[in-house]
Amino acid sequence: MPLYHYRASDAAGNVVQGSLEAREERLVVQHLQQGGLIPIRISPEEERAGWLGWPPVRRRTRVPFKDLVLLTRELASLLKAGLPLDRSLKALLEVTGRPALKVLLTQILRDLQAGKSLSEALARHSVFSSLYISMVEAGEMGGFLDAALARVGEYLEAVHELRTTVATALIYPAILATAGTLSILLMLLYVVPRFELFFAEMGQSLYFTTEALLMLSRWLQSYWWAGLALTAIFLVVLHRLRLSPKGRLAIDRLKLTLPLVGRLNRQVTAALFGKTLGTLLKSGVPLVGALKIVQASVTNRYLAQFLPGVLAEVEKGQRLSAMLKKVGLLPEILLQLTAVGEETGQLGEMLLSAADSLEAESRAELKRLLAIMEPALIITMTLIVAVVIISLLLPVLNLYEIQF
Repeated sequence: MPLYHYRASDAAGNVVQGSLEAREERLVVQHLQQGGLIPIRISPEEERAGWLGWPPVRRRTRVPFKDLVLLTRELASLLKAGLPLDRSLKALLEVTGRPALKVLLTQILRDLQAGKSLSEALARHSVFSSLYISMVEAGEMGGFLDAALARVGEYLEAVHELRTTVATALIYPAILATAGTLSILLMLLYVVPRFELFFAEMGQSLYFTTEALLMLSRWLQSYWWAGLALTAIFLVVLHRLRLSPKGRLAIDRLKLTLPLVGRLNRQVTAALFGKTLGTLLKSGVPLVGALKIVQASVTNRYLAQFLPGVLAEVEKGQRLSAMLKKVGLLPEILLQLTAVGEETGQLGEMLLSAADSLEAESRAELKRLLAIMEPALIITMTLIVAVVIISLLLPVLNLYEIQF
């Protein structure tokens, strides 16, 4: 939804300002008036146009993920201690030093004072996902809002930790590959040309590998711009491919089916699926409603395309485990524990247990992949550098043999 910035005055004449998401400006005016504010100025957030298919960049204040987790946990603790919801939010507003959080909490408080429920107030802000809002709504209806918020906080932290673990583990191989590639380019652009002058003065025939190396070096010196242009074109095409539905579907399918990394991606995707669905069910959200939320939150489009069919069959009375098995992409442990959960009436608990097991497996798989990837990168770079050095030294050694 569009973001609007506003300036308004309260009954005492104090001027306040902030931002609010709404479908149109009229709803912003209505929201401010319900909160006892008189609008002075309302202006939509400006967007900068995208370039080469990139989406437009919106300048806006975002709440960092770690702040959202902390806010959720602290609010759950205050509610558990017996503090009313409005006083809990006011207490958090007083102690927070984050401008973005202050604006967010102020707007939520005004919505509550206008008679809205917490879930309705949260739904006005894109920082809260549909999963977050649904769990809060279930907690409100069931009278266990503090427990629901605590569970949301645990879920957010677990998901963030899993994604951070995967991303962090890939940093070292990426640095290694980048450093190795730059080293090879520097040798081809600066070291090899010096030897080419020396070989020209020698006036003798060169080995095939040396000739090939010199040709590659000359090409890079003359047409380096072509290499940059091809790289840029490749990145643009790849990005446009990711933006198109068919391209995104093909890329997401590759993520799940590629050798080595496909298994890891399936484990991580299944862990997030089980964690999300299990958390919703444990929070009191019905299975059909939980599946609708999960369907919207699954980031892998190839897997997501099967979920509407699963949902339709579950609505007809089919077992979830049987429908998930037909998808053919999910690990066996998730399918087995889903079936056990349906038999015992503890589906949410079993899904969370499966997610925990898959998280542990994915970490072990990641370590195994890194144990293969890092030595492979080092050996590959070493071999390339060795070929370059040997190709340069062979003519020199051959010259000395002729002289002596």
